[in-house]
This record gives sequence, structure tokens and C-alpha cells, in this order.
Amino acid sequence: MTAPRDEIDRLADELRAARRHITELEAELQGLRADLAEATGSASARIAVAVVRKVRRVVPPESRRQQTLHKAASRTLTLVDRGPSALAGLIRRDRDLRRAIGVADTAAARRRQYRRWLELHTPSAAELARMRRDAEKDEGAVVFSLVMPVHNPERAWLEAAIASVLEQAYPHLELCIADDASTQPQVRTVLDAAAADPRVRVVYRDQQGGIAAASNSALDLATGEFVGFIDNDDVLRPHALYSMAAYLRERPDSDVVYSDEDKLLTDGSLGKPTFKPDFSPDRLLAENYINHFTVVRRSVARKVGGFREGFDGSQDHDLMLRVTEQAAHVGHVSDVLYAWRMVHGSTAVSASFKPLAQDAGRRAVADALHRRGLEGRVDLGPSPGLYLPRYIVAGTPSVDVVVVARIDGRDVAGCIASVARASTYSRRVVTSVVADNNTPAAINAAVRAMSGDHVVLLDASNRVITTDWIEVMLELSQRKDIGAVGIRLRYPDGGVAHEGVVCGRLGLAHCVDQHLHVIKEMSALSGACLMTRREVFEAAGGLDERFSRTFWDVDYCIRIRGLGHRVLCTPLAEMTWGDAARAVGVGTAGKDARTFAQPWGGVDEIEDPYLNKNVRWPAPLSLRLD
Repeated sequence: MTAPRDEIDRLADELRAARRHITELEAELQGLRADLAEATGSASARIAVAVVRKVRRVVPPESRRQQTLHKAASRTLTLVDRGPSALAGLIRRDRDLRRAIGVADTAAARRRQYRRWLELHTPSAAELARMRRDAEKDEGAVVFSLVMPVHNPERAWLEAAIASVLEQAYPHLELCIADDASTQPQVRTVLDAAAADPRVRVVYRDQQGGIAAASNSALDLATGEFVGFIDNDDVLRPHALYSMAAYLRERPDSDVVYSDEDKLLTDGSLGKPTFKPDFSPDRLLAENYINHFTVVRRSVARKVGGFREGFDGSQDHDLMLRVTEQAAHVGHVSDVLYAWRMVHGSTAVSASFKPLAQDAGRRAVADALHRRGLEGRVDLGPSPGLYLPRYIVAGTPSVDVVVVARIDGRDVAGCIASVARASTYSRRVVTSVVADNNTPAAINAAVRAMSGDHVVLLDASNRVITTDWIEVMLELSQRKDIGAVGIRLRYPDGGVAHEGVVCGRLGLAHCVDQHLHVIKEMSALSGACLMTRREVFEAAGGLDERFSRTFWDVDYCIRIRGLGHRVLCTPLAEMTWGDAARAVGVGTAGKDARTFAQPWGGVDEIEDPYLNKNVRWPAPLSLRLD
């Protein structure tokens, strides 16, 4: 009997992971051999042999305890024999090896998870037939016009892209194609054949004008209430338009709706999903995370003038910035409805293949800042397609820094000294609070005794890394639409402890490390470093004093979001957070958790708009979080 394909794939993944483990362990063994060769004849080498023998007698072989003792002995002897620098190198190598193995394990596990997810979220033929029957009965169904610019694609890819539209389970559509003066004769053959379908409209441009001009030519053919966008080598999943129509029935005020997306691997399978957060204007400034698949109300697309020439390569980003500014509501369908084809030269492989797109994207973001009345500049982010808006701080607002210590007040002096020594912003006042059983009450009293324009809550264990951290936070906190700002917090060993807080799913609230490279909107922030405008603090009534030690910061963020303010986390400022792992008493945490859950819901009830429902975070094996 032949094994099922999924089982073969699973075994193949595990085999590849095992081979990676072997390779990595062999590399570590070679390093250890080199270390031993260097130490041959030394006193520490002889001691090491004796220690290893003793360890094997004391603890079970291959046990975790034995591994720990081996490591401790090895590091101690390295320190004695070769000094601190050699020990530091050994620790770095060990850490890098663990990370490499962890990445390999996680990647394989995520692929398996995603295959299971696809099995659950791919409609069967019967389900697609039901969708078509239901849609055909809907006399008032919205009509979608799919806009496709074409220029010399591979024939098979173009045919697949067209077929993915015409074979949709939702029949109320038209495909509007503009050929941008393709020189390959098979392109016209394919398009003429497609035009035999009455739902397909084609225009042939006499001169090549670029993707923005060609997209506008296709847009001019559109008559549907909503327009969607598809590249000439990508594909829609068969239930894409049905899902969009279903969302629009629930939220008819939507002017823009986008979905999650994936990439078509070279073998034609899906395998690199991007599960997106709900709409975040600042995230969209930082990157075109909306991207595909997106539908826009045609009247809104026309109102903003369609695609702008001169922004080729980032024409979609520019359009999304402009249409979302005009939209009454921007919706998100949490399902993979679109797949980019990973081909050489495509941004599906790497945005660096189109370097001119970087400049176009920066100009698009700068134009958006100007339209919104925000003064600043736009820096390029750490990788292609990412942008870092930097805002001019208006005047010199006063800042109150409240250093919060727990119970014994330790670390307060060190924190205050760090702020004084390493902060470049001068108009600040620092005070400290030693809170025993009622932290929010103590913080409220301290804030109300001061008068600064902005308030910073700072854990006493924090130490400043980025000297202009106050200025970085003020750039965002000064904006009237922003209620709270957080920064990246690191453990003393350099690991990331906080890049915002996610709520629900596996716990009420968790600080996360989501490889934050741009300014992102989050549901909440840690009170270990949080800036808020005084007017926002007062409008919210300060911190809720029913909390004892935990959840007061998350509760505050959720409440100010309810007042119409947004919460941002920036990677442009950093501190160490030495207290990040301090345990909270079980009784206190339980009481605070119950207080938090009363208004906001329990673990399975609270919905975080910036945590895609298809992602379970912070589980060690999670689908990709973008």
C-alpha cells in the first residue's frame, strides 16, 4: 500500500531536519576538537577528563542534568585556562548553535502546521459549487472588476493568472486587462483567446508606459462597484471573490478590503504565508503590508486619481496610502486569498530586485506625511520595502519620568543615574515611586503631583541604551491620534524582551519579540517603558487602581484605544529591562487577571486586532506573524 502524500512529505521534512541537526552537531564537534587540541597537555585538559568521568558516574548518561554539568564544567575550565575572552567566544558559539537548531526545528514545524492549516481552509469542490449556487441567486451581488496589467509574462503563468480569475466560485466579475506593448507574440494569442469570454475586456497599448500607466488603462475598462488587483503571473485562490463579497455584506461601509497572502513556490505549491494584522495606518506608512489581495471601491480609486505615474515599483503602496485616507472603513479578511509567484526578478522573492522601487516608496510615504500635515522625513528601513518616518518634535514639551520600583526600591538610584547620564533630552523631571501593594495608586499620585506635558513610566530595572530615547518617543506621543508609545526592551543578555503586547489566544497578555523593524501599532504596551500625553492620562482617569501588580498597563492601553487613540511601539529606541523575568505572586497575578478579564474577556474571548486569528502566539511553534 502506498503511503499518503502528506505522510511522505512529513517524513521528508523530518529527514531534512535530522540532517541539519547532524551537520550542526558535527560542526560543534569539530570546534570542540579544536579547543581540545589547543588545550592538549594543559592542566585544564587533564582536569576536564576527570570532571567528565565523575559527571558520568554521578548523573544518568545523556540526561539534561548531565548536559548542564558538562556545560558548566567546560565553561569553568575554559575561563581558568584561556581567560574571559575565550569563554565569551564559547558562549556565543553555543548560543548561535542553539538558535540555528531552533530555527531549523521551527521552520519544519511551521511548514507542517501550514499544510494542516491549508487542508482545513481550502474549500472542497462541493463547497465551491455551493458558493457558486449561492452567489448566482444573489440579485444584488456586488460586481468586482479585476485589473491586470500585462507585459511579456511567461505564457503558462499568464494563462494560470487568467484562469484563476475566470474559475472563481463567485461569478459576478469582469477581468480588465491592459497589455503594455508586449513584444512576445504569444501574449496576444493568450489575450485574444481569453477575450472570447464575455467577462474579459482587453486593451492593447501602442507604447510601453510602465506598470502604473498600464494599470490605469485597465482601470479605465472597469465597470464594477469594486476593483481588485492581480499581477500577470500571480493567482487568486478559487474562493477569493466569494470571501470578499461575504465580508462586504457584513460591512457595507467598507471602501477597502484586503486579505492574507502566500507565495507560489517553484514547484507550484503554497508555502510562505503572510498572516496580516487588521488595519494600521502607521504600519502602512512603514511598509505595504496590505498588498494583495485587495479590493477598493471604484469611486474611491477614481477619486484619488488611480495609479500615479512616476511611482512604478511602489505604485500599489502609493495607491493604498491614498485610498485608505479616503476610506470610511478598511476591512481585513483573515484568509489566504492570493499567491505571488516566486520568480527571479520579482519582489515576491526579494524587494531588492527592484532598487528603484525603494526611492518610489520613500517618496510615496513622504507625500502621505505631507497630505496628513505631519512634518518630518522618511528614512529607508533596514531592508528593502521598509520605511522609517521621523517626525519633527514641535517645540520642547516637558516630560515627567516616573521611575517605578517594586517593594524595596532597589535599582532606583541606578535607573535615575542612567537617565541622567545617557539621555540627550534636557526638559525632563524625574521622580521615583516605591510601590508595595497598590502600584497603580502610587503611580497615579506621582503623576498628578507633576505637571509635564508627557509622562513616561519607567521600571527601575531599566537602563538607557539609545540616548535620544525621549525624543524618539516624543515624535509619536505628540501626535493627537496617538495615546501611548513604547520602545524595544532588551534583556541584559541582549535578547528582545518587549516589542509590544499581544492579547488573547494563549494568554491574557504577553510581551512579544516579533522582530520589529518598523513602527507598528499594537493593542498594548508594557508599563516598563511607556510614554503618554498628560491629557490622555487624565481623560482616561489614570491607571485603574483595582489592579495590584499586573495588567494595569495593558488595561490602560485598551481603555485609551476605546477613547479613539492608537498605541505604537517603535524600534528606534532601546533600553535594557533587567526586571523582565521577575516573578509575580500567584495570588496577586490571579486576582489581577480576574480584574482584567471582567471588562475585556477571558483568554478565548479577547480579540486582538493586531494578532491575526490564524496565528497562535507566543507558542514556540507558530505560523508566521507579520
